[in-house]
Amino acid sequence: MSTPGAIAVYTSGSGVPEHVSERPWRGVYQHWDGYPSGLGQHLMARVQRAQGDMQSVVRQLIDEAPWGWSHCMPGPDAPEGDRISEENAGPRVAPDETGMVAYVYVFDLEARRLDAFSTCVGDDGKRLCSVVFSQTGTPDLRALDLLPEETVDEPLLPGKELSAKELQAWLEGLPTLGTDSTSLHWLDTQQGPDDALAITFRVIIYEDGSIRDVLEREWDAVPPSARLEPERVRNFLEALVDVVSEDPRRLDPFWISAQDTLRRSGARQRESFAKVLRAHWARDFGSAA
Repeated sequence: MSTPGAIAVYTSGSGVPEHVSERPWRGVYQHWDGYPSGLGQHLMARVQRAQGDMQSVVRQLIDEAPWGWSHCMPGPDAPEGDRISEENAGPRVAPDETGMVAYVYVFDLEARRLDAFSTCVGDDGKRLCSVVFSQTGTPDLRALDLLPEETVDEPLLPGKELSAKELQAWLEGLPTLGTDSTSLHWLDTQQGPDDALAITFRVIIYEDGSIRDVLEREWDAVPPSARLEPERVRNFLEALVDVVSEDPRRLDPFWISAQDTLRRSGARQRESFAKVLRAHWARDFGSAA
């Protein structure tokens, strides 16, 4: 997850550039999880939480962190992120200096837009996608890297707001996930400060009858909006079990905790979620289900 990215803001010009160097910008280095599904999604969430105040997002992420970030996304040991100090400043990033990052995200404050560029080898700075925010922070896309399977919008499944306790009970009722060498255990659920529900789970790896490794992850799985559609959440969890059961390699705690379908897609039915998850596996690991 240490794929670096850059967070930037245009300093002049207008329009949507097709290459990262077409318009002047200034920005800072971000070391961890620079992918569109990581840093890109986090930047979109920042604008939404700021209720459209993109200037405040730029101030917090760029002006107040001039030496860059180890990670600006919340983590268990650093809820507000981890700024890099002047003594250990991150690499410089600029329109003509993108060799140290794989992705660049540039805010256009006047147009209320976020442009994403890929500076990975082979892409050479081309624009991947752009998202435009309303005055209150609502994006016109759910994600910067939507797969075709994620573009589905299915009818709402409203119900009584899902609690962390109810989610825990659902998890305990799901079929067991595991093989002779690997097992997954649901540990805990909790409500976060933004009213999302997080799931903590553990994957245990065995070798010759003994425990070789234990990996524990906190998964920010259920956004506040999805809590108002409990059957949607249930369908997603059941689809996850279906898809992981198809291939033991999918008992990967890092892959599971990276799945963000309840935010990224308008899918609501079990089979639709399964298609999304299979498509993500194929994209991430280059093989179809």
